[in-house]
This record gives sequence, C-alpha cells and structure tokens, in this order.
Amino acid sequence: MMSLEDLRVVMAVARHGSFVAAARGTRVPTSTVSRAVARFEAAARVRLFQRTSRHVSLTDEGSRLLERAAPLLDALEDVIANVSDDSSVVAGRLRVTAPVVSGAREIGAALLGYAEAHPHVVLELSLTNAVVDLIADAIDLAFRAGPVVTGADLVARRIHSVPFAIGASRAFVRRELRGRRAIDLAALESVSAVVAAPGTTWRFRRTEGSTVEVRPRGRLFVNDPRVALDAARRGMGLIRAPRDWIRAAELVVLEPTDAVGVPEPRDLFAVYPSRHFVPKRVSLAVAWVERELGARSPKG
Repeated sequence: MMSLEDLRVVMAVARHGSFVAAARGTRVPTSTVSRAVARFEAAARVRLFQRTSRHVSLTDEGSRLLERAAPLLDALEDVIANVSDDSSVVAGRLRVTAPVVSGAREIGAALLGYAEAHPHVVLELSLTNAVVDLIADAIDLAFRAGPVVTGADLVARRIHSVPFAIGASRAFVRRELRGRRAIDLAALESVSAVVAAPGTTWRFRRTEGSTVEVRPRGRLFVNDPRVALDAARRGMGLIRAPRDWIRAAELVVLEPTDAVGVPEPRDLFAVYPSRHFVPKRVSLAVAWVERELGARSPKG
C-alpha cells in the first residue's frame, strides 16, 4: 500500500536531486529516506530514480508519475491545512528564512512576538543572505529585500519600505567633508565609501520623482552590513544603510543636497509558495510582521 508520507519523501528527493539533501529538507535520517523511496517504488511497481554515487535523477516513469502526483499532493495538503485552520488555535510548524542582520533585529523581533502570541506554532527561523529555494527546502515563508524575482510557484507581497540614509563617523565628517553635513554629488562620488561590491551604485530620488544614480568610490568592499557599519564607525568611508541602523551605530546622518535627492528606500517582501490555500499560520505571520515593522518605522 502506498503511503502519503513516503510520497512526500519521494517528492523531496526529486526536488533536491539527492537523498542527503532530501533528508536535511525533511529532517529525517538518510536511511529513512532510502527506505521510503524503496517502499514507494515497490508499491508503485516502478523504478523512480536512477542512482549514481554522486547524483540522483528521475527515470522517465518517475517523471511522468511525479508530474501528475505533485499537484495532487499539494491539493491534498491544502485540504488538510484548511481543515486544521478552521480551528481558532493557530498551530503547526512555521519555517522562515530572513536576511542575517534584519532577521536578527527587526524581523526576528517581530517573529518572536508572533511565536509568543501563538504558543502552538513551532517557529524555525534560519538567517541567511542567500536566496533559498523555498520549494526544495520546504520553507513556508521568506523575507527578502527588493527587487524580488519570482516564478509561477512563488508569491511576493510587499510589506514594508525601509528608509535609507548616508552616514559617516564624526571624525570622517571633520576630515573629509570639513565638518559639513550636507553632501553634494561631487562629494558622494569622490570621498571614500564602504560598499557591498565593486561597481555598486546608490540611487537617490528627487522631489519631482526623477532618480539619480551615484557610483561611490569604494575603499572597502564587504557584503555583511555589520562589518560595513563597523568600518564606517572607524572612519573608513561613507555608508548607505537603513536610517535607524546608522543612528543606532552613532554615525552622523548626512543630508544630500536637493540636486541629489534622498536615498531611495528599499522595499521588503514576504515571499511564500503559491498554493491554492495559504495556511493560517503563514498568512497571520506575514500580517504580524508587516504591522510590527510599520509600528517601528523611524519618524523623520
């Protein structure tokens, strides 16, 4: 007899292309994955995978079977989730991924509040700046900074706009900007800056709606905002970062001239698998984080 749980494991192997990766995604031992696949193949009387020492791929029969089974499994899980969500109690496992810094700060704080308010929800929060495959890794929800590219299998919902600013240490302002806190286009392009990568551009938005692109003169390239903020505190250059991060780091908030405009904000999106039914624990988590981030937005 075929098992629904075995089918879930088979789907994980097909998506990951690996028994080991499927074991990590489903959080069961690799030996359990192997047995589940063997049981399902025996019940279906068909070989689903070609196995080598380095790779696992679907057979033609496996591709045809899973092409038809995958939507049916998704639909069944939607029905089950819908039935369980009829209850007033929000419950279940919620697997979330978020960027390292914001996930440890604003987003993380909001999610902890959500978990505290819903004690029957089991929260798994993974912090990474990598773009995780939500489907393959069985992630319920991701928070990502825009722009976000999604396919037919994902939904991206804008939940917040993060105000950005240009900052520098007081020593840097005295030394490089002669004490001036207003900064023009020439200064933005000529003084040292701490940026994520060579070729980085900073976008500014003028009052009338047009945009200006500035290519700062990078002195230090680092893709972790925590290190970048530390470099700015040491006087190594200008930094573009969320306005409240700059203030929390006790940096000077510089004001670009009217000809430059204001630093363009960055949109934050909630991304989740596109399904017929979104589990209540997911939709409520998105709404909770959106509300919390809005309430914590810096004024001015």
